[in-house]
Amino acid sequence: MTNYDMDEIERERDRNAFAAVNKKEKTTEVEIELSADDLLILTLTAHEKDITLNQLVNNVLKDSLKDKSYKLELPTKPQILKEY
Repeated sequence: MTNYDMDEIERERDRNAFAAVNKKEKTTEVEIELSADDLLILTLTAHEKDITLNQLVNNVLKDSLKDKSYKLELPTKPQILKEY
């Protein structure tokens, strides 16, 4: 292969990578009030994870919603399982 062919392959790869569409998750703005202590804890946690405070809050909300939907799938009353 000539250098031109290699360059053309790289340009094609770059065009394909640029043209690839990454779907962004739809978000909604929500205003919350936090105490100074809670804000400090969240900010330090975000700093430790090397992410922004908004990303941390989004992750926390997503995780809690997943847990909530899992809890909704489970029956509220304990059941006795019988083997026949």
